[in-house]
Amino acid sequence: MLHNLVIPVDLTDTGKKALEIGSKISKEFNSKVWIITVIEKPNIPFLQELPEEERNAVLSLNEKLKSKAIETLESYKEYLKSKDIEVDYRILEGDTVESILDFCETVHPDLIIMPSHQKSDIELKAIGSVSLRVASKSKHPVLVIKGNLNFDKIVVAYDFLPSSQEGLQFAVNLAKHFGSQLVVVHADNDSNFSHLKSVLEKVRQHKLEKLSELKNIYEDIKLYMEEGNPDKVIIKKAVEEKADLILVGKRQVKEGKRTFIGSTSYKILKESAVSVLIYRGNYE
Repeated sequence: MLHNLVIPVDLTDTGKKALEIGSKISKEFNSKVWIITVIEKPNIPFLQELPEEERNAVLSLNEKLKSKAIETLESYKEYLKSKDIEVDYRILEGDTVESILDFCETVHPDLIIMPSHQKSDIELKAIGSVSLRVASKSKHPVLVIKGNLNFDKIVVAYDFLPSSQEGLQFAVNLAKHFGSQLVVVHADNDSNFSHLKSVLEKVRQHKLEKLSELKNIYEDIKLYMEEGNPDKVIIKKAVEEKADLILVGKRQVKEGKRTFIGSTSYKILKESAVSVLIYRGNYE
């Protein structure tokens, strides 16, 4: 299921958190881990026209960054190898987000593990722009880590669409490995169409029946259908249930395209105080 993991790091302590989660997942699924970091080339206009001393200072700084990257990633590699995890690393150059996405298209990871940059308890919802953009545009599943992540309880956003069903199956597989409880939540916002009240009542009953059928897919599962905007309902339920993770299934993008995820997933990524996994399904 999770044979290939990619962990982008930026050489700060946030990378260590992603590494810890990656090692936990890798040990459970016997995954190979790719650690990558990106060095952005200095975008200085007319660099070649600067005096030689100043030009060399810029180039020297770039070399120092590469040396630090090698030293850091070597230490990360040895740490994972000490846990009997197959690991390799790459140092990339270019735009951070595009370099990460390009690399992932060559190794086809089953999961990308992104650290977020939380600066304090007051900023628990904070998510770095790189993590947000990678999670938004990636064709592969992305786990954005916020705080300490266990897998005791997973909230799954569910809208009955094929991508959502595939995301739920992914959550079930995770839960079986980690002994998690699943909390499946459907946000019903059809009340906006009150002029179709009689039709919507039948649809609601059908949804309840279909939701009830899910109790047979996993032994430790809770099922909810609540009215409201999907992002607010999902986040509220995650808080009430003291969840460790929110999983949202999304449609796969067409070949060759990198399109941003929908507004609901985007809002959950930004507003959730707990880790979020965006699962890209195979449906266009």
